[in-house]
Amino acid sequence: MKPMRCLDRPSLGTVKNLMAGAVLVAGLLLGGASLWAHHGNAPFEMHHVVRMQGTVTDFQWNNPHALIHADLKDENGRVANWKLELGSLEMLNRAGWSQNTVKRGDRVTAEGFRAKDGSPYLCLLSLDLPNGQSMRGSP
Repeated sequence: MKPMRCLDRPSLGTVKNLMAGAVLVAGLLLGGASLWAHHGNAPFEMHHVVRMQGTVTDFQWNNPHALIHADLKDENGRVANWKLELGSLEMLNRAGWSQNTVKRGDRVTAEGFRAKDGSPYLCLLSLDLPNGQSMRGSP
């Protein structure tokens, strides 16, 4: 009896190329989202620090960044609800923060970099608390 030959069988090199391609595509799909999600400081005017006072309306102790929402008065006297972006929870813990550091109703002074697009969004450098303590907001 004559042995059968499989003519459609891919070579070992072709299988390796297919596997390498599959790994590359999977890596791009999985890793690309996290690269897109982390914006760094790109949305902020890093050359101009602003300082505003107001009242905390919400504090969100979540990764990747904790957020404080506060009704702050800008340099023109207008009050708006600002989103203050802090660092990661791990960094904040090392700096002495906890989920109880800030409460709704606290009168605070925020210092940081405002958004380039003019929206009420601030990269928080420091926050002065009602007890006089100043807390670092980002690395």
